[in-house]
Amino acid sequence: MVWWLNRAVGSLFNLIFLPFSSLNPWVAMLAISLLTALLMLFIYKKTSNQEGIRRVKNRIKANLLEIRLYQTDLRTQLGSQKELLAANLQYLLYNLKPLLVMIVPIFLILAQLNLWFTSRPPAPGETFLLKARFIKTMDLERLRLDLETPEGLVVETPPVRIIDEAEVAWRLKVTGPVDDPLVIQVNGERYQKIVPAGKGRLLRVSTVRVKRNLWQELLYPGERPLPADSLLKQIELRFEPQRLKLLGIGFHWLVAYFLLSIILGLALKGLFKVEI
Repeated sequence: MVWWLNRAVGSLFNLIFLPFSSLNPWVAMLAISLLTALLMLFIYKKTSNQEGIRRVKNRIKANLLEIRLYQTDLRTQLGSQKELLAANLQYLLYNLKPLLVMIVPIFLILAQLNLWFTSRPPAPGETFLLKARFIKTMDLERLRLDLETPEGLVVETPPVRIIDEAEVAWRLKVTGPVDDPLVIQVNGERYQKIVPAGKGRLLRVSTVRVKRNLWQELLYPGERPLPADSLLKQIELRFEPQRLKLLGIGFHWLVAYFLLSIILGLALKGLFKVEI
């Protein structure tokens, strides 16, 4: 069920980002931040007590004004500060419901954006690490391992078995376009991993394939999960991190996304008559 949810949301993001594949990634980030701001404003307006928020904000303003006007009246000051504290608490309670509702779509959005903006696939001539993590009860020294690589990839090192981490690693080199998945054979069982490739300034890059597990599947929605009875817990490709460049400065996509979404949301709240 989780896989089908991830697939549906992933298809939506593929459609959203399709016009931006050859453009600067900032354009796609601006577009998704705008859509996020509109979605959050809609959710906030529909799930919050707009009239209550308006009243409590007026109370806060009145108490702040009272504190400023009666600075020498200790009794009035204490009463105003008590009222201000109560009004702020009420304001937080009014915001609790919409924030809880927003958690689900925001989490799904972040998981998808992680595929588009976190990692840069290697170009021909570059290398990367392939890591296979196993269940802790496995005896790595007795495992029969084989790695099948498609055209465009070559294995540069034999498997390195890290016993304490229940992990096996290879170093691979890209020699050209990669159209097929690589295959890890474990005691005769075959496990595939897609190696992201393609041309364009904006690419969907799934670096992790996980075992069937609700939380893990939601965190890493890029590929169908490994079987529940798999000896493998996770297959990971270690690619170089990607940054959004602006005036020579690299920004993590998460920082850019939240800043743009908040700025756009605040800028548009008046247009859509949303009291925040």
